[in-house]
Amino acid sequence: MNTKFVAGANARKKWSKNLCDVKKTMTMKSYNEMMGGVFQKICNIVLDPSNKRQSTLMVDVVNKSEWDEKTENIYVLVRNGNIMKIGGTRDGMKGRWSSYGCGYYVPERCNKKGESYPGKMSVTNAYLYHTIETDLLENGSKWEFYTWKLPRKTFTISIADVEVDVIAQTFHAYESVCIKKFEDENGYIPFLCYNSDPDYK
Repeated sequence: MNTKFVAGANARKKWSKNLCDVKKTMTMKSYNEMMGGVFQKICNIVLDPSNKRQSTLMVDVVNKSEWDEKTENIYVLVRNGNIMKIGGTRDGMKGRWSSYGCGYYVPERCNKKGESYPGKMSVTNAYLYHTIETDLLENGSKWEFYTWKLPRKTFTISIADVEVDVIAQTFHAYESVCIKKFEDENGYIPFLCYNSDPDYK
């Protein structure tokens, strides 16, 4: 095994979720059909064995322009064709993946100087990152992102007698509805899906 994967053993041991606990879940194909075919595959998540970076995961992007675009998206994280998480972002998928990538920097890992990272990462990102890494290493599973690029919505408000067009942030509402549709069909939410906006339940 590549030395950088060996070095992450303790991190994976602490932060990986046990995928044996996953209930039988809905396939992406079935869910997308139920949602009217709005989702498109945007990338694969794969191991990064190179020494260019310390991080261990990277993405193999299908559509770079859509991946780079800073726009609202609903995304579905898929393992071996089955849904593991439904989420939303206002910053586009490149930005969201960058956030997930911060999950690498847990205290159980060291920087190039051999010092432990301070552990300022999001706990959710740490769990997700290490769960995927472990599954890729141990089981060779296939992990993918599917996305639904949301329509841009604007409204006009008056500020000191000046009419201003404002871009509405809508992904929280879409995300909650998407999770609810999944839950109504299956009786539970996806295994790695923990939060949805309570205002839209």
